[in-house]
Amino acid sequence: MYSFPKKYLYTFSELRKEVEVLRQTFNRVRLVHPETCQSYHIGEYGIVHNGPCGGLWNRSGDCETCAPREVVATRSCSSRLETVGSRTFVVISKYIQTEGRPFVLEMIMELTCMDWLGEQEYALDEIRRLQEENSRLMLDPLTGCYNRHYMDTLFQHYLLEAQNNGLDLCMALVDMDNFKAINDNYGHTIGDEVLQSCGHFWMKYFDVRHRSFITRYGGDEFVITSLAENYEEFCQHIKALDSSMRKNILLEDGKTVPFSFTIGCAHMRELEEQGIRPTCETLFSLADKRMYSGKQSGDSATTA
Repeated sequence: MYSFPKKYLYTFSELRKEVEVLRQTFNRVRLVHPETCQSYHIGEYGIVHNGPCGGLWNRSGDCETCAPREVVATRSCSSRLETVGSRTFVVISKYIQTEGRPFVLEMIMELTCMDWLGEQEYALDEIRRLQEENSRLMLDPLTGCYNRHYMDTLFQHYLLEAQNNGLDLCMALVDMDNFKAINDNYGHTIGDEVLQSCGHFWMKYFDVRHRSFITRYGGDEFVITSLAENYEEFCQHIKALDSSMRKNILLEDGKTVPFSFTIGCAHMRELEEQGIRPTCETLFSLADKRMYSGKQSGDSATTA
């Protein structure tokens, strides 16, 4: 089994001591469980439940983009801004393990009450700018999916997770059919709307909550990367979703723009059985060959 770096592993005693130090700097220090989205604080004798994570930000239910889940998926640290009314907070999140359980340690500082902010207002603007820049480095601005630049980084974390926990790492290359004709016949604005619709649909079913992520790989190509126990079930799930998706865009004049996909699937275990080292490139190459075979045969169904 993979052993996480020491900085991520804490006994309860070590964690309690670190939190005591952090509380001297931050307004609030808490733990968030990534799966249940519940928050906790460190008491004298144990970890004490506080309530839903989003309650601190006056939200009910899960956030559209769950920062703690992203931190756990990438085994990393991150920072973000949160606002409640006119109050602004910076949140620093860190992946940890304590008592054999994964958590996100959140350190929260209110910026709007800091004495120096009135004299140096540019600091808040700079934090926002850096946060926006970080999003641009990771996300495709049109669809909100991860971009190709960030795909390999996330893939490495998912590959490690699969190898350490006896899971399979599956990939589906989702390629739109005749997308150029949509742009030529209806214009790029409609083409962009089609891509946004597709990206938003697939992201509902493949995100960190489902141990997956989706990348906009090229103009009309999306790549789904997912941890799974069974490759056949993964392919069946992809095929069922493809069949259920509404594949048209309604125009203002009442006409519809139809579209379809050809999908190629591959998985880590078959590469290993062939003596090929699983990487983002080798898994993508296999999925790409199967997608291309489907294009050639005229079969837009999922190809495994």
